[in-house]
Amino acid sequence: SYLARVNYSLYDKYLFSVNGRVDGSSRFGDNNKYGFFPSGSVAWRVSEEEFMEPVRSVISNLKLRTSYGFTGNTEIGVYESLATLENNNWTIGNNMVTGFYPNRIPNPDLKWERTGQFDIGLDVRFIDNRIRVTADYYRKKTTDLLYDVAITTASGHSKMLKNIGSVENKGFEFALETDNIRGQFNWTSSFNISLNRNKVLELGGE
Repeated sequence: SYLARVNYSLYDKYLFSVNGRVDGSSRFGDNNKYGFFPSGSVAWRVSEEEFMEPVRSVISNLKLRTSYGFTGNTEIGVYESLATLENNNWTIGNNMVTGFYPNRIPNPDLKWERTGQFDIGLDVRFIDNRIRVTADYYRKKTTDLLYDVAITTASGHSKMLKNIGSVENKGFEFALETDNIRGQFNWTSSFNISLNRNKVLELGGE
């Protein structure tokens, strides 16, 4: 793996981050062993602006943020892109013999499953950070799914691992935390809720 990151802060109010990652895995075909996964984010600390001065005693921190990036998935087991052999026993005449046969069709084009995610969020802190609110909306789309596809049995096999189809996840997350008592005895409360919708967009052209 190779990873590069650049972070930049302007006046401690405008925050930028850009990332680039290259990952390689021997689990994939000879033509696609490496994948490139970039990402970027922007944040605005609204509470640092001068026009927030009159309400700083109530709103101690307010930040808007958004990001978009890609990740990869390799969870398929080893040798899945290669033509491997399996042994079996047969009776020829009166003798038991051991032989080998191909148990998998090779796929030199097998590549990384790729997920792109967009997120936009809000962080708010009230009354010296005693009340903390976080809200996020996200949309995640996974493409080039690593999926066993049924193939004609005339090939001598029943399935083949390919990159097909796409899945979408999108939803909303909300969290609330409060410091009810601070001191030698602390009492903190928290509440969170999430709403998610998962939808299969396509599988092998269907």
